[in-house]
Amino acid sequence: MMIKIHRAVALSGLGLAAIMGTSGAMAQQNLSTYVTAANGASDVQIATAAAVQRTCTSLSSGTLGGGTQTGGLNLPANTSRRDLFLRCNELVQSAQALQGLQGRTRSLGLTKEQLLAAVQQVSGEELAAQGSLSTQVSSGQFANISGRLNALRFGGTTAAARGRVASLDTQPRNRELYAGNDTLPRLGGGASSDSQGADRPWGWFVESSYGFGDHDQTANEDAFDFDSVSVSTGTDYNFGNAVLGFSVGFDRYSADFDTATLISGGDAQVEGVSGSLFGAYFGERLSINGIASYGSLKSDITRRAQYEQSTSVVCDLGCGTSRDFKGSPDGSYVALGLTLSHDFSAGGWDVTPSLTGSYRNVDIDSYSERDTSANGGLALAYDDQTIKSTRSILGIAISRPISKAFGVLTPNFRAEWHHEFEDDARTLRAKYVVENEVIPTDRNNFACAISCFAFSTNPADSDFGVAGVGLSATFAQRMQAYVYYEALLGAADLTSNSIALGLRGSF
Repeated sequence: MMIKIHRAVALSGLGLAAIMGTSGAMAQQNLSTYVTAANGASDVQIATAAAVQRTCTSLSSGTLGGGTQTGGLNLPANTSRRDLFLRCNELVQSAQALQGLQGRTRSLGLTKEQLLAAVQQVSGEELAAQGSLSTQVSSGQFANISGRLNALRFGGTTAAARGRVASLDTQPRNRELYAGNDTLPRLGGGASSDSQGADRPWGWFVESSYGFGDHDQTANEDAFDFDSVSVSTGTDYNFGNAVLGFSVGFDRYSADFDTATLISGGDAQVEGVSGSLFGAYFGERLSINGIASYGSLKSDITRRAQYEQSTSVVCDLGCGTSRDFKGSPDGSYVALGLTLSHDFSAGGWDVTPSLTGSYRNVDIDSYSERDTSANGGLALAYDDQTIKSTRSILGIAISRPISKAFGVLTPNFRAEWHHEFEDDARTLRAKYVVENEVIPTDRNNFACAISCFAFSTNPADSDFGVAGVGLSATFAQRMQAYVYYEALLGAADLTSNSIALGLRGSF
């Protein structure tokens, strides 16, 4: 993207106070007194406007000028501090002009709606999406291990009964389909004496899935389209009535921010590498599955700020901006899941109700983004994040094995109701990188009195549904393959779909 930052060379004979616009009566009509709920501003816009106003005042007075430097337009040319002053000053003067102050020579000439959008452009609210994507790495691996892929952000903590851990090596309740066919597996509840299970107890699996969807624009979070890729491979040992195994996985989740009034594009990508342990015990009717995962996270985030002055005004020193900001924070996660399920048959159908409890903790490191504009000063530093999820999941799976000459086909359907106990909005904290450069001892303080501000994400959905349909095929030599489609239901501002393919064998 070409970056256009227009600057004038001379002051056109204007007085310094008129350009700075932050002293005397002018200070009573500034950005923070205009960007309010009464004028239709969102919480993130209000918090950002207050931080911009404080930063501009501090740069004017020299507080953030580097100690001995005079502030405002006397800040050294071609420095991030001067650029930050010019950008905050044009927003302040635009608000003053809208409040009726004359002679605002650096006003962008914006309407109220345009000014609120410009404030949001410099807020850094894209960080909310990065946190959401980071939580999905564990989701992808849990879904792969359990044999199906749940929806992005919401369903990945289910260790499904008769899923990856249990069903691929478990004889269906309709045992008559297997009678007389010694090439098909007969393991699971009550089948510990099966000779094939004893001879080849080791199993392997490969799973891949693709997900896609979109997130709507809200007051706190930006609109974006997303897709995901998840791959897992692992091995397990079948004890007859129990399975124990491990897997490794790779996940990539990507989001492209929409270009609209409140946002000018950008993207976020989170990759994760993980290891998981899983196990199951299954009897004739009752079974229990468990999964534990640990992984590392690597993110790449590009956010974009773009607003221009109105064509009806001439703004001294050049106004408006179009630039990108890039950051690469790291992180890690721990995820645990436990499922209890019960099997019974009804009219030739296998029915499995289940109850799952899950816990997930995601930590994302603090980081400072880079302003792609030379000597740009709009880059933000972000505090670290901790994202927790504690969830109960009620599910029911229905399947019916169909005997064929080559093996057994099993169509299946599953529906779940998720209840999230950690449904409060998360608070994100940021400040301008310039403040870290000028006051390095305050680097880890995000409750400072100058440029620091906080904003909230959307609260998590406390209740929503997930439904899916799939088909598995069991062949001779204990080979099994399946395909599974799943969709998210009833979540606010989010649609999500996924399809998974799996292959499993023994050795």
